[in-house]
Amino acid sequence: MRILLNGFQIGNLSGTGRYTEELVKAFIQIPNVVHIFLSSPKPLNIPSEKLTINPLPNNRYITRLLQKHLLKKHFQKSQPDIVHFPATYGYKLGDIPHITTVHDLAFLNNPNWFPPHYRWFYKRRVEETIKFSQRFITDSYFSKRELQKYYNIDKDKIDVIYLGVSDFFKPHTQQQIETIRNKYKLPPKYVLYAGTLEPRKNIPYLIEAWSYIADKIPHHLVIIGRTGWNTYPIEEAIKKSKFNERIHRLGYISDIDLPVIISGAEIFIYLSFYEGFGLPPLEAMSCGTPVIASNCGSLNEILEDTALLVEPSDIQQIAEAIYNLCEDNTKRQVMSHNGIIHAQKFTWEKTAQKTIEAYKKCLGKY
Repeated sequence: MRILLNGFQIGNLSGTGRYTEELVKAFIQIPNVVHIFLSSPKPLNIPSEKLTINPLPNNRYITRLLQKHLLKKHFQKSQPDIVHFPATYGYKLGDIPHITTVHDLAFLNNPNWFPPHYRWFYKRRVEETIKFSQRFITDSYFSKRELQKYYNIDKDKIDVIYLGVSDFFKPHTQQQIETIRNKYKLPPKYVLYAGTLEPRKNIPYLIEAWSYIADKIPHHLVIIGRTGWNTYPIEEAIKKSKFNERIHRLGYISDIDLPVIISGAEIFIYLSFYEGFGLPPLEAMSCGTPVIASNCGSLNEILEDTALLVEPSDIQQIAEAIYNLCEDNTKRQVMSHNGIIHAQKFTWEKTAQKTIEAYKKCLGKY
């Protein structure tokens, strides 16, 4: 099977970028099934006879402008059996089957979470992509229902395939944690958020809830992740906090240091209003860190009863959850153990195998 896979998102530090890269790595480990023609701005360091890199410009803005033209050239050169767009939208490249992974439809659920140009682009492109795609993949049953709700797609054309947790997310030793704390000047006890800084992640409410009980616990608040859009409310929430000297913003952290910082946290907190899957809480569980998460979107489906789920708009409830879990060492130990076991169910190998099954359905060979 010859697959043309659009890797435009690779290297952009987002969940879709990680999904695409990990999918390619997992495909290569499956014997004699596929050859991947990957259109990518990043030269992946995974040499394999089963992978051909079709280069895209390193400049994302140039690539976005030229993407359709470049993909058509790659399509003509590669002569694939199927085209896979792994980041919610794509372009019709020929008369062979196209399959599209739709991670979420947050831009339709609440347009105010995104800048106007983003809403306009995605609304237009996704509507067009829906028309020419033969099949769809979603990361959760929640996203499958969203796809049916907004676009009235036959449920039998949608395959739900959960994402995986990368191998480098694992518990780390106390010595490794101490080293990373010294590097980033972190305190002995902290609660952690990791993810993109953007409106739907609900970070101002996290800051307010933590501030509400900060005088009762020694834990600092650590916020890490790349800056997205409209972070002004986050800045304001930090300024208003009486304990802002105990709030640490570290920005984007490399994949080398990130699992160690997560392992060092007593609690990982993820209060997003909307998620199509939600990788960060699972990655935290894989590191042995107890998770408090919102009960919205796909999070209750993915995390089940291994996380402490809260209403993301209820600051009192969030504050009580943080305080109680910080104070209850036994509960944290139980949640850490159960979280590690739960996260082990999610592997990129499973994701790749089920994606190949979706390809076969698309080609009429399954």
